[in-house]
Parts: sequence; C-alpha cells; structure tokens
Amino acid sequence: MNIYESIYCVQMNDYYEMKRLIQYYRPMVTEIWADIFARKTSTILCEKEEFYRHADLLLYHCIFEFRLDRVMTFSSFYRRCLKNKAYDILRDCMRKQYQTSISLDQKIREDVSSYYGDIKLKDELEVHDIVMDQLMWEYTKNKILNVFGEEYVHVIDLRMEGYTLKYIANELDLTCSKVDFMFKKVKKWITTIDS
Repeated sequence: MNIYESIYCVQMNDYYEMKRLIQYYRPMVTEIWADIFARKTSTILCEKEEFYRHADLLLYHCIFEFRLDRVMTFSSFYRRCLKNKAYDILRDCMRKQYQTSISLDQKIREDVSSYYGDIKLKDELEVHDIVMDQLMWEYTKNKILNVFGEEYVHVIDLRMEGYTLKYIANELDLTCSKVDFMFKKVKKWITTIDS
C-alpha cells in the first residue's frame, strides 16, 4: 500500500481510501492502546473502542496537517501524535479520578510540537481540576525553592511552559549542559519524593 497515494486520495475526498488507511494503521493503534492503557496502568482507563474513535479522528486531522518537507515519514508523525493524544487521555482520566500528578517529562510533547500543528482535540478541563493542578504546582515550586534555590525554579518554570533547553540557557545566561543538569536533578528529586 502506498501511504502517500492514499493520503492524496483522502485529501481529494475519497472516503473509501480513508477506510483503507484506518484498517492499515489499526494494528499500530491497538499496540499503542495496549502499551499505554493496559500495560502501564493496573486498570483500563480508556476502552479500546473509544480509543479507536480518537485515533480515527486524529488520523483524519494528521492527513491534512502532515507536510512532506519534514524529516519524519507520515507513519512516524501519526505514531507520535497518537502517543501524545493517548497520554492526554490518560492524564484526563487520572484527573477525573482525583489522582492529580505533575509530570516534568515533556519529551513526547516537545518532539511533536513542530509536527503536531494546530490540532485541537482535547476536552476542556473542569475549573476544579485546573485550580487543583495550579495549587499542586505552587506547592511543588515552593519545595524546589527551599531545596535548590531560585535559579532552579526559573529553569523548571520555563521548561514547564514548553521552552527548549537552548532557549532557557540563553534566557538565564547559562550553558545548555548546566540547564539540562539542573532540570534532571529536580526531576530525579521529585520522582524520588513521589515514589
């Protein structure tokens, strides 16, 4: 199957080709669902059929967002977007169960940001969840300030806003390796405290 031919056909409103693409990517979708929702959590927080619906809609959006001048193939692009969407669903499900957690690991989101475009598929959070997240983050920042100091808080703040290590290094007049070291140090400390 020629993926790019199929993508072109879908862009020309050939919905039969869209069904073929959905079937072609179904094993990958199932693998991602099993990895994130079945293996990594003790209970299934998102049913397979529900995840398929998200995946199909995301595939349709990805077809129109993908640009051939990028380094990634379409399959890699779709896989990364789908993983990002799966983690969004997982976080949302965990919030609904009042298991608020703050993750400093933004690797997937950072890698995808230049390819993901303006796809907006996430549901709006309830105000209560946003307030709880903000309070938890303020509490964590105060702990970081007491243990590591103000410079570390600046690094974490900028990193949580999605800035790259290079940007943070330029902004705070530090080296990239120093910023990376500071970020990993705090991340390891928070992981140790959580466990």
